[in-house]
Amino acid sequence: MESRLALVRATHLINYISALRTVGAPVDRDLAHSKLPRHVEETPDLYVSVRVAMEWVARTGHDLHPMELGLLGARNASLSSLRPVQQAVIMTAQTGLRRLEALVALSRSEDSVLEMSVRQEAEDVRVICDMAGFAGHPHLCFAEWLNLQAVISVVRSVAGPLWCPSELCFVSSHRLPEAVHKAFPNTRILVGRPHTSVVVERAYLARSTNASVASGDQQKGRADEWQFVGLLRKMVQPYLNDGRIDVAFAAEMAGISTRTLQRRLKLCGSSYSQILQEARFELACTSLDDPTLKVIDVAMMAGYESPQHFTRAFRRFTGVTPTDYRGQSFQALSETE
Repeated sequence: MESRLALVRATHLINYISALRTVGAPVDRDLAHSKLPRHVEETPDLYVSVRVAMEWVARTGHDLHPMELGLLGARNASLSSLRPVQQAVIMTAQTGLRRLEALVALSRSEDSVLEMSVRQEAEDVRVICDMAGFAGHPHLCFAEWLNLQAVISVVRSVAGPLWCPSELCFVSSHRLPEAVHKAFPNTRILVGRPHTSVVVERAYLARSTNASVASGDQQKGRADEWQFVGLLRKMVQPYLNDGRIDVAFAAEMAGISTRTLQRRLKLCGSSYSQILQEARFELACTSLDDPTLKVIDVAMMAGYESPQHFTRAFRRFTGVTPTDYRGQSFQALSETE
């Protein structure tokens, strides 16, 4: 049984939101009537449903050709879309190939169903960027463009900002508008292929970046974080202060029935109420690390009814108050500097 939910970090959706705003699409109106978090642009590090995000992009940008809209969204994406720690892991790798391998290792933390790999092909390297379970999705090209752009951005960090791949392959079968050919005039672009991929000349990847290698600990992912309960916690976090967190809504967002959701949680030794408590606590801990946020702001963001309720719930999880927890975290950070 597949244990993964299809979630993507909201910052990648925001790339499309920015592109849609640029072309005058009714972004605010459509967000207000969507299943996306109402304030998604304010929470780039939280996670949203891949399916819901792609359907919203297609609906809001219906006046544009899908491949052209994908290109516009990709142009807003870059290495800066990654978290600073992830950027550092990539940029401290010693060669272009090592940078690509670092991207592959970190890719699952950006998109839970993204399956990246690097394959050697004669004098080239092919980077595969498949979305597990989405091969036949009508709006897959939106995810494909962002994933291919991630690879292009990494290679350009070594080969220079004008580098373009020799070949781009899409699983999507949409025809290619003129805008795509103009953006990649010397690139062979194929659609309807078995895999989403980009071909890179091996010579570029062999170049030294004169950087030190990131530690192995930095590149280790938390595999357990991407099991079903961990993904479900991340999926509900953006909605904790929206009032839309009942189990039926969560099941709809996960693309399964309420009964199936509850059964899977039971098999994992959990329950939906426990998922909500853990999601609030996880979000609260992350937010408390931000010194610009007041404790009351953290309480509201995590969906607690009041600061008092937040303090009691937080003490049950940690044995200390949110204020004490924040003080201990800042002290530990200063001692390591």
